[in-house]
Amino acid sequence: MVTPSEEVKNVVGVRFQRAGKVYYFDPSGIELELNDRVVVETGRGHVIGRVVIVPKQIIASELAEALKPVLRKATPEDMKRMEMVEQKEQEALAKCA
Repeated sequence: MVTPSEEVKNVVGVRFQRAGKVYYFDPSGIELELNDRVVVETGRGHVIGRVVIVPKQIIASELAEALKPVLRKATPEDMKRMEMVEQKEQEALAKCA
C-alpha cells in the first residue's frame, strides 16, 4: 500500500533487443502503446527501442536510478537511419570474419 509520503512515478518499459533487458523510462506525457517504437536518451546517446510494458505507475523508491525521458515516438526517418546502421554493422562483421 502506498503511503501519502511516497512519490509515485509514471514509467514505461522499453527493450532495445528482441530478448534483452527491460529498461524503464519517463513517458513524458506521450501516449504510448505496446510495441510502439520510441526514441529514448541513454548513456550511449539517442537510441530506438520498443515499448514492452505500457505506461504504469510505480513508487519512486523502487527505481534504482533517475528516469531518463522518452524523447518521441520513432519517425519513419528514425527507422531508416536505424536500418542503415544495422546494415553497416552486418557489413563490418562480415569484413572482420
